[in-house]
Amino acid sequence: MSAINTDEHRIPGDKTAGISAGSSVLAEPANLWMDQLFSGRLVFVMGKGGVGKTTISIALAGVAERMHKKVLLAEIGDTDSIGRLYQDQPLSEVPRKLTQNIWGARVDPKAELEAYVRAHVSPGFIAGKIIRSRLFDYLFEATPGLKEVMSLGRLWRWEKQADNLAAPTYDLIIIDAPATGHAMSLLRLPELLINMIRVGPVANQIRGLQRLLKNHQKTSLVLVSLPEELPVNEAVEFYSMAEDTLNIPIAATFINCVYPVVFSPSDLKQIEIFEKKDPDLSFSPVSELIASARILNRRRIDQQKHIKEIHAKATGHVQAIPFCFTNDLTIDQIQELTSLILRH
Repeated sequence: MSAINTDEHRIPGDKTAGISAGSSVLAEPANLWMDQLFSGRLVFVMGKGGVGKTTISIALAGVAERMHKKVLLAEIGDTDSIGRLYQDQPLSEVPRKLTQNIWGARVDPKAELEAYVRAHVSPGFIAGKIIRSRLFDYLFEATPGLKEVMSLGRLWRWEKQADNLAAPTYDLIIIDAPATGHAMSLLRLPELLINMIRVGPVANQIRGLQRLLKNHQKTSLVLVSLPEELPVNEAVEFYSMAEDTLNIPIAATFINCVYPVVFSPSDLKQIEIFEKKDPDLSFSPVSELIASARILNRRRIDQQKHIKEIHAKATGHVQAIPFCFTNDLTIDQIQELTSLILRH
């Protein structure tokens, strides 16, 4: 296992993926889904841990950049996969330019809380004492929802941020969200807090954040899954939750690590002929090849079953992403994925 987590090992470079690569359940006009997705302000990339959210986030940022948009690529969580992929430098809460039109930053909820204390507690030396106290660390770790509200507050301020001409600093913010369960808690938090804090400046800020999240023209979700039982089950469940609980549209679903078409029907018949000629392949010089072929074909058939489940439930664009047979993914390979997404 390399420094990048398992999501990042499975990315696609193979453009021979047969199945439904690039297909959509809605058969929408070419790139309409893309225009709708990138005309908004916030895109949350979500999915089960290990499915490839970070790579898809970077690839989508590349797509937006090619559409001449200024993009902030924000990472939530303790990992720093994006920073390691770009120049092997960790990201901070201060956005850093990664390419011509892509900036990267990592949401640091503790740094946000420290800034909040310094902004609202005076004189400054008292704020400093509070931040350096053991109680501050304890409250940060133990207070339910505190990390989430600080993270969302940071995203909200980035969205509101403008340059000297009053234009938005970033056209689009793509958020590499935590695993689905934590991301659900993150996105549900404003509504829960509004019910608890009904009046005052904090309540007003939370309502502003809630309006942003519920605005379908500004905020959307992208779901990433693997063509495997557990990720697909979670994805299917998430479709209902996104509609009924979050009320945020899922603009696109990417099915990652899809095996390519290797054997044609005639190839498979030929494999069967070999087996019939020599049922006991244990001593055959082609035994390992035949066994590998059958395993690969069975895996592909199993993946197709799970892919059909996604297509049956998805309401937006669906695209299959071919398996990349490497454990050492690079930015160049992700740029190939960007080109693949643009072609669909």
